[in-house]
Parts: sequence; structure tokens; C-alpha cells
Amino acid sequence: MPAALSPSEKALLPLIEQWINQHRPQFIADLAGWIAHASISRADLSRPGAPFGPACAALLQDVLAQAQTAGFRTENHQGYAGTVVYGQQQYEIGLIAHLDVVPAGDNWTFPPFQLTQHGDFLTGRGVGDNKGPALMNLYLLRLLRDLNVPLHHNLRLIYGVAEETNMADLIWYQQHAAIPEYSLVTDGFFPVNHAQKGQLTFTLRLEDAGELAAIRAGSASNSIPANAELIVDEERINKLVAQQKNRHQYVTLSHNIVRAQGSGGHAAWPEGSTNAALRLLSAPLLLDYLPVREQQLAQQLVSLFASPHGAGFNLRLEDEASGKLTLNAGLWQGDGSETLRITCDVRYPVTWRGEEIIALIQTQIAGSELALEDQWEDSAPFYLPATHPVISLLQESWNALSGRDDPSYAMGGLTYSKVFPRAITFGPGYQPTAENTPDFLPPGHGFPHAADETLHLPSLLQALPHYVIALIRLDAWLHHHRQK
Repeated sequence: MPAALSPSEKALLPLIEQWINQHRPQFIADLAGWIAHASISRADLSRPGAPFGPACAALLQDVLAQAQTAGFRTENHQGYAGTVVYGQQQYEIGLIAHLDVVPAGDNWTFPPFQLTQHGDFLTGRGVGDNKGPALMNLYLLRLLRDLNVPLHHNLRLIYGVAEETNMADLIWYQQHAAIPEYSLVTDGFFPVNHAQKGQLTFTLRLEDAGELAAIRAGSASNSIPANAELIVDEERINKLVAQQKNRHQYVTLSHNIVRAQGSGGHAAWPEGSTNAALRLLSAPLLLDYLPVREQQLAQQLVSLFASPHGAGFNLRLEDEASGKLTLNAGLWQGDGSETLRITCDVRYPVTWRGEEIIALIQTQIAGSELALEDQWEDSAPFYLPATHPVISLLQESWNALSGRDDPSYAMGGLTYSKVFPRAITFGPGYQPTAENTPDFLPPGHGFPHAADETLHLPSLLQALPHYVIALIRLDAWLHHHRQK
């Protein structure tokens, strides 16, 4: 079992609790301002000072202005990232979060870019991933300053704006700006993450797709599509309806558009989600409508993508360190002619490499009408042994305060730990419980990357004492080892 809390650590806890209660209303108001920015990273809208588009640049500017007003030193790194610094020390510990979000997608019950409060729950795109934790980091600096907690290191908040795309923000940052001795990435779950699967993003092309070239589904490869639609011939489809052909409960017809509804979610955690494009392609009404060849193509696509663990591509892979591979067909787009493109997201175990996965995919589709496009992106796995000293320190800090004995964990989600030196993902999320799970949303809603993304505010704010204790211990450990 880990060492218990020290007397000085215990003495801080009621002071932290009091501080949180005093600042909770202001936190909600500040988060509402951040959520109002539709900060979707758009490198295609790049301009000087805004490499990921004007929406991300505007939020970054507002966040840094807010931090400066609070009395901290700030710097805008040419729009690639922003930093907020507390302290006057020689060495630094980082806290990293991102301000960009995935597109809103469909099926929201509440406005995606307006914060909605429902008791202890807050809803809006980015409340959990990752604006709520990003704002918490700024409040953490204020808390440490107000409570006059002594530290041997500066604390440097690093705010990125392209985490949901390719992390080009912090890849640029580490080549041009200060890198802390160690950093905590506040974009995961407690306790501490020691392994992240690799991520492949690739596109399959189906030429001469016929009617299937009109499919539209999804907004990003790393989100499971909640809606899909296909433009059809109105006269032909109405004849089928008139003949009372069998229908599918998740499929609707409006004039010349067949629509299917699934339940969206994050590509890394497919459990409980349903890909709307696959529902569309397997709907009896649509299959009856399609010519025979397109029926066969639809059935092949459903067979390939039916398993969220890649069985259709012979990718049923897993390892002890990080678990099962996941596969998501997230973005379905026609090109206005007869070609359908399907952009996919794979999270593969840490003992595999991207080139090996690509080779298996190419083998599986050889001889079919599908082709793998030449451009594909690979983010290699992140892995540290559970015995790594900083992993152990963070683990013991969590266990000492929570009274638990949890091990470190692996995940399919990706964070800046993948690209930033000495960056370890530590909280602030908790595993679902009856208390922190909203009961007022439709099934499949409330998750990161899904409709009605929702945050349990008390859980987020109660992460603050965990960060205070962990930073005190990490600060002391780094200082001690430097003195040796």
C-alpha cells in the first residue's frame, strides 16, 4: 500500500475544499464562455497567427487574456499553443490540455456550443474533452497561489489547439518553446495512464460505387457516426413503401433521402455505440431499393466494419499491455461522381506497429473493389512500464488520497503523451458510477465525441486536491533528485 498522506498534506484538504466551494459559480461562468467557442481545429483555414483556423485562435486569445487578468504570465506561441506560467523558479512542471473540440455532429438534445446546467451536470461540446479540465488547470494555479503552497518549480500550463486532429500544435511547440522537466496531461482518467495504443487514420476508396456514392455519414474519423443518409430516387423508393416492404426501426424516409440513426461515441471506446452508416447499409428498405451489385457491395462493407475490433479485416489483435484493437469507419463521403471514400480510425495494441496493420488491411482487401489510398497517418504507441518512478509516484499519490489501491492503466484514447516529451496522462476523469452518470439523456448520449457531451462538475472539481498532492510530491521528488 502507498504511504499515507503527510500531516501537511492532510492540513491542505479542508482549505482546498473551502476554496473550491467559493469558486464554483465563477468556474461555471468561465466554462460557459469557453464552450461558446466552436473551436474545431481547421488547418485548412490557416492564416498567420492562426495555423488551425480563426475559431481556435479566438479561444486561445481569450483564454490567455483571462489568465493574464488573473495575474499570470502568458505567451501566445504563434497560434500553435499558448502558455500560462506561475512561479519564478529555474525549472518547470507542465500541465497540458487542449482547447480544440471535435465537430458537434447530430442528434443533440441541448445546444452544443452553449453550456447547459442540469443539477450537477454541465452539457456542451468540450465540457469533458477537454475544456473543463483545461479550465481546471487555470483554477489549479489560482488555488496554489491563494493557498501559498511552496514549490521548487514553476508550473507551466500548455494549451494546444490541434489535439483532435494530428497534434501538429505541440509537435511545433516542442521544437520552438520551453519543455518542462515533466508534464501532466489532464485529458484522461484517474489514476495514471502508462500505455496508449497506436492510432492509424486511413481512407478506403470504392470506385464505381453506383448509388452508394451518395452516402453521407460522420463528421470525423475518430467519432462514431450517429447519423447517415443516402439520396435516392423518390419515385422508386415510394413504390417500395407502397408495397409495404419490410422497414427498419432506425431508418426513416423523407422525400428522396433515406436516413439512419445510430448512437455516436468516441472511436477508442466503441462499446455502447452503433455506427449509423452500417445501420443504413443493412436496412431492408435500402437493400430492396439498391441494384443487385450495390446490394452486394453494401453487405460486404457491413461485413468488413461490423466488428468494432476489426475482425472483418483480420485485425482481431490484442496484447496484455494495452488490450484489444478497435476499428471505426467514421467518415463516409462521396465525391460527387461514383466514388465513395471511407475514412477510418484504428487504435492498435502497443506491441504492434502501424506498418504491420496496414499490411494486414491490404492483404484483406486484395482482390476486392476497395483500394487503400496512399496517404495514411500513424501515431505510434506510447508506453512506460508501471514501475517507472513518476508513474509510481502519481499512482501512490492517487491511492493515498482516494484510499484505493488502483493500478496504472492502458487505453485506446490518445493524448499529448504521444508527442510531447516526458508527458504523462493523469486524470481528471473517473470511471462511471450511478452518481456521475446523467440519467436525463437518451441512450448513447453524454459521452466525449457523442451528442450531448456531459460533465459531472463535482467529480471534476474534486480532482483538484489530487493534483495539488501529486504536484507537491512530484515537485519534491524532482528537486531531491536534482540535488543528488
